[in-house]
Amino acid sequence: MTSWLLHDHLNGPLELDGVEFMGALRPRRRSDLHALTPHLYRVNESAISHVRERAEAMSRHGMPPALCALLRADIEPTVLQEQLSRFCLAATPTARWMYCRFFDPRVMTHLRWILMPEQLQSLLGNIQRWELLDAGRHWVSIPNQAPTTGRILRLTLDADQLRYLEALPTIRECLQQWRDQAPHAVVDESAAGRHIAERLTHARQRGLQDERDRLALVLHELLVHPDILQHPDVAHAVALAQGGTAYRTVTGNWPQARWETIQTQLTTRETT
Repeated sequence: MTSWLLHDHLNGPLELDGVEFMGALRPRRRSDLHALTPHLYRVNESAISHVRERAEAMSRHGMPPALCALLRADIEPTVLQEQLSRFCLAATPTARWMYCRFFDPRVMTHLRWILMPEQLQSLLGNIQRWELLDAGRHWVSIPNQAPTTGRILRLTLDADQLRYLEALPTIRECLQQWRDQAPHAVVDESAAGRHIAERLTHARQRGLQDERDRLALVLHELLVHPDILQHPDVAHAVALAQGGTAYRTVTGNWPQARWETIQTQLTTRETT
């Protein structure tokens, strides 16, 4: 099995032995992006452990991911380069083409739940396995049960998928705060991302129009109690936010003891 590496040169130099440069991804419809797209390398088997170690070290130091993905595919480099280049552009309901950083592990880990199975299958295409290091520093393997031998379709996103992609910075921030305050709560980042996205949507449906308010409410659901909206104090804070007073302003100065009381009251009601 041949191993390949996607390297985002904008996030740092490669500085590894045992890799052979194959070329940059080059979306045909947007030649202006060619300087921004990642580079494809063929990787010697002996260098794979060094790729992993370097990626983990960059993550520990809070550096943006430069070593984006290890790919396993028995295919000619030009064919793989062409396949990956096609997905640098995605069609959306609001624009003909959008630059899609699918190669970034901070994006790809969530594309697992954002895309429909057939879309993810098309993205993997000829690739038999895609490996990435997620934000929790876990190596994630995305297998392709049926590598394609036919034509690779371009990525077309519907309105909900586009909204999820646009919300990824908020979803990632929520995941990070959740992980920091409850380190054993987040294991599967894909499942956690889907759950957070659903809760952010619910918060918007409840009338919280401010993104930071929605983030605050979802964190209260995750860290205090999943039924936090059933508590009258929180429900009142949400009602005030609907009238123009930020949810964060109302709840921001509540002491820890008050949150503990809310948590106890909701938990007790569940068990009585």
